[in-house]
Formats: sequence, C-alpha cells, structure tokens
Amino acid sequence: MIKKIGAAIVKNNRLLVVSKKKYPNQFMLPGGKPEKGESELETLSRELQEELKLNIESAELLGIHETISMFETEPLIITVYLTKVSGVPNPDSEIYSYKWIDIDSKETELLGSGITEFTLPLLRITLCK
Repeated sequence: MIKKIGAAIVKNNRLLVVSKKKYPNQFMLPGGKPEKGESELETLSRELQEELKLNIESAELLGIHETISMFETEPLIITVYLTKVSGVPNPDSEIYSYKWIDIDSKETELLGSGITEFTLPLLRITLCK
C-alpha cells in the first residue's frame, strides 16, 4: 500500500497538477510520501518546497481516498489537503511540468485517479457552496 499526501491548490477555479520527469504526460496532485516521523503537513510542506518552491499559508483536510496508483498496480491511499500557498510554481527535483485545470473539466485520460475520482468531484461541491 502506497501512502501519499496531496495538495489541492486552487486558483481562479483551476486546480494545480504536476507531471513527473519519469511520466511527463501524466498529471497528479503535487505532494508525496511521508518520511519517517513526519506529520502529513510536514510532508506537504517539504514536498511543495522541494517540487515547486511553494510555501504553505494554510491547509485544510479535504479528505482521504483509496484507489490504485496510476503508475503501479498497488493500492494507494491519498490524503488531500485544500492548500493555500505563496509563491509561483517553479518546478524542480523530479517535476517535469505543471498546469492548471478547470475544476469543472471532464478531462480524465492523463490525470491520476486521485484527481478524477475524488479531488475534482469534491472541489466542485466544496467550492460551489
């Protein structure tokens, strides 16, 4: 079982997604796996700084989703935080690129299941209140 912490960063009704250098055409939420003894928010803060040079201003639990990893056939548990950040995304480390997708987008082919099955549907409900 893979455990990941993801950031749902929304700006102007658009969600920030990233692709890895190893899989440049497949997009996922920014974030990653916790290191030993690290809290979820410490993981998120470290990953956003390493991957995109972004700093967390606030993070609120959006939810937890169980699915299958888009790169492997292993089960994946992703904990997603609705995250406000400061800075402009500046890809580094293993990040190939990033883009902003409309939260009402029906695009699914190149997006991870954590985005299509869970994050986008929940954001549509949460942000339309």
